[in-house]
Amino acid sequence: MIKEVVIGTLCGAVVLTVGILIGHFGIKKNSAPSWVNDVSKDVDENLIKQFLSEVDTVQLQENLRELTKVPHMATSPGDEQTVQFVLKRWQDPESGLDKAWRQEYKVYLSFPNPDNPNKVTVVNTSNSVLFTVREREKPYSPDQEDPEVVQPFAAYSPPGNAMGKLVYANQGKPSDYHLLNQTIDLRGTIAITRYGGAGRGAKAINAAAFGVVGVLVYTDPLDINDGFMSDTNETYPHSWYLPPTGVERGSYNKDFGDLLTPYLAAKEETYRISPEDITGIPPIPTQPIGFEDAYRLICELDGKKAPDEWQGGFNCTYNFGGPGFKPTSSFSNSDVKLEIFNQGKILNSSNVMGVIRGSVEPDRYVIYGNHRDSWVHGAIDPSSGTAVMLEITRVLGRMVKQGKWRPRRSIIFGSWGAEEFGLIGSAEYTE
Repeated sequence: MIKEVVIGTLCGAVVLTVGILIGHFGIKKNSAPSWVNDVSKDVDENLIKQFLSEVDTVQLQENLRELTKVPHMATSPGDEQTVQFVLKRWQDPESGLDKAWRQEYKVYLSFPNPDNPNKVTVVNTSNSVLFTVREREKPYSPDQEDPEVVQPFAAYSPPGNAMGKLVYANQGKPSDYHLLNQTIDLRGTIAITRYGGAGRGAKAINAAAFGVVGVLVYTDPLDINDGFMSDTNETYPHSWYLPPTGVERGSYNKDFGDLLTPYLAAKEETYRISPEDITGIPPIPTQPIGFEDAYRLICELDGKKAPDEWQGGFNCTYNFGGPGFKPTSSFSNSDVKLEIFNQGKILNSSNVMGVIRGSVEPDRYVIYGNHRDSWVHGAIDPSSGTAVMLEITRVLGRMVKQGKWRPRRSIIFGSWGAEEFGLIGSAEYTE
């Protein structure tokens, strides 16, 4: 029995050895399918050098010039011009992509009423107006006087009127309102807050929890300008610093994507919730203002001195507010009044999509995207990025058209719409 087991084991070992030898010497080297080699191939350094050599900085400049000719807030006529510009470039027969198309969504956006502009005033007990906050910024060049330049507003702030004594609430964080509320009864007041520390919409959401009825938001020169405030020699147009009347526009919602179709793509047939059921947006009227006007309001406030970390760039002491203004101020015993006429609209917003198909793994892909819409002209945000993306696609597209190159995996390019309102274009594409 033992003899038979030993002989059997030896025979098996011989067979195994023969099989290994046959496999080693009988199968040709590099006999794997060609796609295996393609998948494992490293990047071609020569291709990178060729790509970089064809990038044209003059073309980048012209892209930026074309994209910023006019204001192009989402769904505006200027926005449609940028849709057509990107689409034409990506469909170019010599340097375009394999395929390009526009992809539309019906999304809920927020705008000021052009026929009834938002107003912020200081009014006395007789309701006479003592001071009016600027409705529009001071123009420094003709392009800034374009009628399509939207009035500063807080996107998704509800319409409504609010009036009350003014208080200074630092950055509008819960801790700021909690500290302020230990000194002042905040119910029925208007709070002025500076950018930073909390999200735009959160400043108003946090305020409402303490009974505040309206919120102003401004950019403090200490936070963005290193303290510089004068447009005669310090701020724009003499530097990149924000000028005194400049206002940071922005979306005051907390969530990403279309607010009426959470987790669903906002197509024509998609179920929509009621606008009254939207969460994460200000429950009280809110308006952004420039630091020129914030300076007038904050430096007139009465009450205790605010903590050192609440102090900003103005050459005055930042007080909590009495609530309200100092007895010696021309605004004494006056209220701040907000009249907000924002309106929500469901409108078509377009992404522009393009693709270069992969040669080996076309069902795997890299996504390269950048948004296209802006609050005004958008030279830095977002058009600088779109200008670069268009030059990348021009060079890659031409290499593909000339048969010099094709990526291993597909590359999807996205020019997102309505991103400034809450990353809407990219979120809807993902959903």
